[in-house]
Amino acid sequence: MSAAFDYDRFDQLFRQLGAAGYPAELHGHLVGRLSAGSRLDHGTWLDVAREVIDGRGAPGEADRVLLLQLYDSSLAQLAGSGFDLQLLLPDDEAPIDQRTQALGQWCEGFLGGFGLVARERALSEEADSVLADFAAISQVQSDLEESEANEVDFMEVMEYVRMAVLMLFSECQPAEASQDQPPASLH
Repeated sequence: MSAAFDYDRFDQLFRQLGAAGYPAELHGHLVGRLSAGSRLDHGTWLDVAREVIDGRGAPGEADRVLLLQLYDSSLAQLAGSGFDLQLLLPDDEAPIDQRTQALGQWCEGFLGGFGLVARERALSEEADSVLADFAAISQVQSDLEESEANEVDFMEVMEYVRMAVLMLFSECQPAEASQDQPPASLH
């Protein structure tokens, strides 16, 4: 796991800054904006991150580097083959209720970030359905017992979120972005 997706490192940063926000919410917000077609320069992203973190202090230099790595890694994963999209969530060793709550925060952040980006055309019915699902996931109750069934449910919902994000990203990218790609080689 790259440092950019080390949930514990971000959790430490948020506590250190006395943040009102959550690490999963920050990453969801970022991925929501990127999925909706927005691209931010690094300075703007750091300003957005400070707003979402909503802390008492400013991130130090190492923390800013970490935030920039999160931006760059997230965009690269979304624009890449797609199947390596990683969500910034607690690792599998964390209690199921903590991971479930973080997934809800991630979806809430996603909706907030996605909603801030103006779109040229209406979303498909499938995309609207995904956003409604994310709204439902963001309302998740987190007092779950540790059980195999809850673990399986969590993994299925997390995988659904990952795949749904890739679909939204694909649908919402500006048309000129695809024209920047070189033609496919037939060799």
